[in-house]
Amino acid sequence: MEYLYYQQKMEPIRIKKRTRQIPFGFKQSDTHQDYIEPVKEELEALDQAKKYLKSCSYRETAEWLHRKTGRYISHVGLRKRVTRGTTSET
Repeated sequence: MEYLYYQQKMEPIRIKKRTRQIPFGFKQSDTHQDYIEPVKEELEALDQAKKYLKSCSYRETAEWLHRKTGRYISHVGLRKRVTRGTTSET
């Protein structure tokens, strides 16, 4: 139980922003403009989408992700995230 207490007090993980485009599953940091922070719900949905790709197309899965999270990702962007292995960078 102590571990959870210390984990909640820790500062969120930040990654240095390399491009203007913020990738799906991340948001711009409120305190530091040059960093991005992971969005847990989007990254979990992205991991679920990876499982759905076994039975659905990239287009259908990208539309499902858009409906579930409210954030747009194209089928090509989804394919890049899955094939490059960047679905859970946290």
